[in-house]
Amino acid sequence: MYKIPKDIAEVLNKNRVQNMPIFGFFENYKIEKTFNSGKSHILTGSSDYTWAYISSDNKEELIKLLNDFAYETLYFANVEDWMLPLLTRNKKIEWRLTTERFYIPEKKEVVKPGIECKPIDPQMGDYIYNNSAYKDFTSVEYICDRLSKDISAGFWQDHRLAGWALTHDDSSLGFLNILQQYRGKGIGENLLRFLVCERINNDKMAFVNIESQNVQTKKLLSKIGFEFDRKVSWIKLV
Repeated sequence: MYKIPKDIAEVLNKNRVQNMPIFGFFENYKIEKTFNSGKSHILTGSSDYTWAYISSDNKEELIKLLNDFAYETLYFANVEDWMLPLLTRNKKIEWRLTTERFYIPEKKEVVKPGIECKPIDPQMGDYIYNNSAYKDFTSVEYICDRLSKDISAGFWQDHRLAGWALTHDDSSLGFLNILQQYRGKGIGENLLRFLVCERINNDKMAFVNIESQNVQTKKLLSKIGFEFDRKVSWIKLV
């Protein structure tokens, strides 16, 4: 596990909710470079790509940061809408994934899962990939990396892994998948509850990113205790 330098962490902690994915990512992956301007920061690190994570609420500071940064990578994470015109002054967006972020507020009580859920061995990476609804967006290597670096939740039935939930590289909860024949039984809800309780027990914040049109999942998140935070994007520039 890696750590963010103390001076930067102190600034990020002043708006911990905004910076949840930064803390999450750089616990899993080493910081390669940092760029600072006032209370604004860009931190870079590599998972599937070399990502630039932005923490800022000040336009002038972000402009200076981007000039100093000189687009050493074209992949940006944790991007809020107001940042986009600054990021694209001299660049164009090749692709953009926009989600809504939901999180569990600190000290909020969450009901524990009502079924037995257990962490998943990284050796199950092939099985998860081959039975995943997200094959086009991930790889066996990425799944194994997540299983080895962070928490996971699996539910076994009929001597097989029937459902699972993992984390993404920024430690957000995700990859929720239930085999077709076991759906409609509340397994997904209980897997998420297991992960949330694991986060709370380790004094960490639990958050998820979902697409705006995913109304069904939003209802599930609300039931568990998640609250809306903000809209964020991952972008690749050219």
